[in-house]
Amino acid sequence: MRGSAGMASSKNGLSPVVVFLLGAASATALIVFVFTSTASPAWPTPEATPATRQEKKAAAVACAPRAKGIDSETRRAARTNQTGGGDDDDEFARILRRAAMEDRTVIMTSVNEAWAAPGSLMDSFLESFRVGENISHFVEHIVVVAMDEGALRRCRAIHPHCYLLLPEVAGLDLSGAKSYMTKDYLDLVWSKLKLQQRASMIVGETRGVDDEEHDARWRWQDVDLAWFRNPMVHITAAADITTSSDFYFGDPDDLGNYPNTGFIYFKATPRNARAMAYWHAARRRFPGEHDQFVFNEIKRELAAGAGEGGGVGVRIRFIDTAAVSGFCQLGRDLNRIATVHMTCCIGLENKLHDLRNVIRDWRRYVARPRWERQMGKIGWTFEGGKCIH
Repeated sequence: MRGSAGMASSKNGLSPVVVFLLGAASATALIVFVFTSTASPAWPTPEATPATRQEKKAAAVACAPRAKGIDSETRRAARTNQTGGGDDDDEFARILRRAAMEDRTVIMTSVNEAWAAPGSLMDSFLESFRVGENISHFVEHIVVVAMDEGALRRCRAIHPHCYLLLPEVAGLDLSGAKSYMTKDYLDLVWSKLKLQQRASMIVGETRGVDDEEHDARWRWQDVDLAWFRNPMVHITAAADITTSSDFYFGDPDDLGNYPNTGFIYFKATPRNARAMAYWHAARRRFPGEHDQFVFNEIKRELAAGAGEGGGVGVRIRFIDTAAVSGFCQLGRDLNRIATVHMTCCIGLENKLHDLRNVIRDWRRYVARPRWERQMGKIGWTFEGGKCIH
């Protein structure tokens, strides 16, 4: 869950320029087209040359914490994810395939124990699908990535598609509600980006490294976000990357828009896999910042061609906040709203409070006659809001 933190620095106070990254501590969801069981990279990434990949694999296995109370198959799958390898038994790819729609779309969300607890963010996230307009069927296509054992147990109690992602750092506890921009918080959000990169590699290998035009694609989305209508209708196939916005200024192609990577779409092409690797590698250039801040800093590099300073050459588009919305720039017309993200909001309790209120307002909206809804006079109540404004 991104909130937003400033363009100058994600640690400063709130303003139109300093609200860019507040809150990436929640779960994320990704929509993937997946049809292969192998997860090995099809090309070297900036962080893993062929010479060093085996060393990293050995180190990751050696320091992987043992998952107490989790079956051996789950532990093996989690170790596989850490090492970035896989074979025909790769659990991650098998879960993705089981959850896929007919068009091979999968929605993925990641949670830790705090977000997965009864009555917490995961419950509200799932509830929004049930009360939204013709979107309840998407729930059966959600894969929940658990960041710790407690989240996995809770997921398995209420949902059919669950996957354990163990931390890359030995002894790292990702189960609690992490304070914004702490080291554990940053390790959490960057761990999720590594999983996105791996998913892109899985899909990219399916068609071969030179096939840039196949129809596979995936979308990653935070869990502090309510679905009320299908947001996929706002995605264009013309772009390599489509992202929601913290601040949108009217032109979807304007790189001056401020992205919110809590809802981001990638075509699953080798070019976008390279963009993912570039994004993750850029973390070293911005120590102490999280993934969304770094994405905003490098968006022009990603869009530049290889001959324009070594860029990747992807086309990035931004979604209007009137439809795919958030608290940074909230859409007021409920007749247009597809999703609402708890952006520009710090703290699990604050986010959960306002997420519940947003769902309550939506229930009130859909309970009114159609003619009354179409008049556009039913809006958010803002009653007792912690962050909504």
